[in-house]
Amino acid sequence: MSYISAPPRNQLMLPYSIDEYVSEDNVVRFIDAFVDKVLEGLPESERKAFQRCKSVEGRPGYTANCLCKLLIYGYLNSISSSRKLEAETKRNLESIWLMNNLQPDYWTISNFRKENRKLIKEITIKFRQFLMDSGYITGKSISTDGTKIKAYASQGLSLKLIEKKLTHAEKEIERYLSLLNDNDALENEQEEMLSTSNALKSQISDLQRKIKELKSQKIMLEKLGLVSLAPSDPEAKLMKTNDGFRHAYNVQMTADNDSHFITSCEVTDYPNDFYALEENVDAVTEQLGIVPEAVVADGGFSNEEQVKALEERGIECIVAFPGEPELQRIRRENGITFTYDQHADCFKCSQGKTLLLVQKNCNKNNRFYNRYQCRECDQCPKKQQCTTSKTGRYIYRRIDGEWLQNYRAKMKTREFKDKYRIRNCVAEHPFATMRYLMGQIPLLLRGKEKVQIEIDLYSTAYNLKRMLNVGVIPDLLEKLAQWLPNPASGGELSLFGLKIRSFSPVFSAAA
Repeated sequence: MSYISAPPRNQLMLPYSIDEYVSEDNVVRFIDAFVDKVLEGLPESERKAFQRCKSVEGRPGYTANCLCKLLIYGYLNSISSSRKLEAETKRNLESIWLMNNLQPDYWTISNFRKENRKLIKEITIKFRQFLMDSGYITGKSISTDGTKIKAYASQGLSLKLIEKKLTHAEKEIERYLSLLNDNDALENEQEEMLSTSNALKSQISDLQRKIKELKSQKIMLEKLGLVSLAPSDPEAKLMKTNDGFRHAYNVQMTADNDSHFITSCEVTDYPNDFYALEENVDAVTEQLGIVPEAVVADGGFSNEEQVKALEERGIECIVAFPGEPELQRIRRENGITFTYDQHADCFKCSQGKTLLLVQKNCNKNNRFYNRYQCRECDQCPKKQQCTTSKTGRYIYRRIDGEWLQNYRAKMKTREFKDKYRIRNCVAEHPFATMRYLMGQIPLLLRGKEKVQIEIDLYSTAYNLKRMLNVGVIPDLLEKLAQWLPNPASGGELSLFGLKIRSFSPVFSAAA
């Protein structure tokens, strides 16, 4: 049996150029060309500001181009740690090609990411504009959703937890003092007893210091008007998540229903989605310059005022409103129903009784109602199932409730249900992909503005992955060569004048 020996190492047929290690359809070629295109399209003054990254060792700084490319490539491949990105520049052929064999240290990468929020935002928005100009994003119909992402913060402080710890510490002090008194009462002053007494005094002293610290934390929270605070990331709010209450951020996302590309992705501190619908639609208009014809959202966005305002602006809202309350359902099943007589301005119940108008313009939660009350409930056989009021059953009818009734009627149509069904296919997938890219530790930066940097990079990574599913790199590079980045409109998308939307209403943790 004969064997063919391998050629000597110095005779291996390796490519002579690093360019040959990266195929023509590799995504790094698009990342490289796109970042260069965006930065070249910036005004001269803004481009010079990011020409080179700062260097503290006297060497020429790294260009903003190469560091932006490295960050996008890293987040596309679930590598967000600056130390791991540094390692990739030394061993990964794709990153070596992308960086032109430059090897910045982790500190340079980390500082650049934290200090160039506006530049990363600009690249994120320009990529969405490229997708729109290339025909991938239409923006006619969008879906929106929100998800809670755990902040990069240690266990937070809360008034409830502080009170619990204070109670426990005070009980421990009482127990230690009791043991100390028992030792002092003993006549036998042996060395062991003295040692025990000294240990108890030390423990009491530690507990007293702990109580002092807890009380100061409690005073701080009360002064700030907060029920909880994460010291390592004070901007993160306590929110209800699938894992219980955690200090987190609420990320609001919109996606194009036709192509499933992300059209906006903003970090908020809302504890829920109730107040975010109108801002999410406005974000698409601000960043892409398009006004959607329709928006689809789940029941978390069922804010009547915002839905009505959007529909008055000509934007169709496919938003699920809460269904029939449980108590009302039980009463209806027991044969208790009410019908409004518009001509007589009264209600008729299923037992033939009349509810007359007794009060106009009642203010309840900043909404105005007319109150109707029945005076004939005493002899009604359904009274026990209908009401517990001694003065008779009453009903509140909203003065502006006609629009809401019409909207609920529209919700029951087949057309509405078919349009709403799209949401499950569009709004859930981007978040699932982004969470997969995030891994076990979703965020590495702290503070809402810095968290926005990571969310911008993750949303760009998702759009890149989606783009690779619907196009090929050579064709995309041809489109990119012909594409001219749109100038910022109204100064809101310029590099230094970028408008950052703030979501900072005051909510309690239980809201």
